[in-house]
Formats: sequence, structure tokens, C-alpha cells
Amino acid sequence: MQFSISKTAVAFFLLLSAVSAKLHESCTCHNGDSYNWRITTKACDLYAQKNYQWGRGHYDTPSGRCVRNSDNDSLAGDQWEDACREIAKTGFDCADGRGNCTADPDQVRGWC
Repeated sequence: MQFSISKTAVAFFLLLSAVSAKLHESCTCHNGDSYNWRITTKACDLYAQKNYQWGRGHYDTPSGRCVRNSDNDSLAGDQWEDACREIAKTGFDCADGRGNCTADPDQVRGWC
């Protein structure tokens, strides 16, 4: 009996996670109050590599946003912000094109 209760609890948690995710068509990364395309491009690649259940995205240069790949894909807001913060910590291209820059992850937010 204990095993079936555990399986039920895990299934409920997974269902709750899927239902409670805030899903979006596109997102960007901001450092403080400013949009940062250099963080956004790398966060979009990182998000796609994670293969989340909601789908994948790609960086759309004209809009400057990470957009869903298809109508069946979505970007989950919390996981997107995690990707932005991870890139802020691990590094992204500097504005002058030289080197690798970082940002305080606590100052970086995902906007969807």
C-alpha cells in the first residue's frame, strides 16, 4: 500500500507542476531595468537544451526575443528566469565584443 501512495503522490506533484507553470509565447532577459540581448540569446540556447516538457524556443533576431518554436511549444516563465540567471552567472559576450562578462544573478529577471 505504501508504494501505491508514493506513486500517486509523485504523479500528483508532476501534474501540479505542469498545470501551475506560467507559459508564454516569448521571453527576454533583463539586467536591472534594461533588456540585455547578449544574456537573452544565450539563455534561449540554454532553455532549448534543457528539453522542458512545455517545449523549446529559439532566438528571433528581429524581435530580440526568445520565441517558441511552434504553436505546440511554450516557454515556462520560472524556468526561463532560471536560464537568464544561470547565464548571468556563467557569462555572456561583453558589449565591446571582448571577453566574457557576468552580471549579479539577483539583478537579472526573465520578462515574458
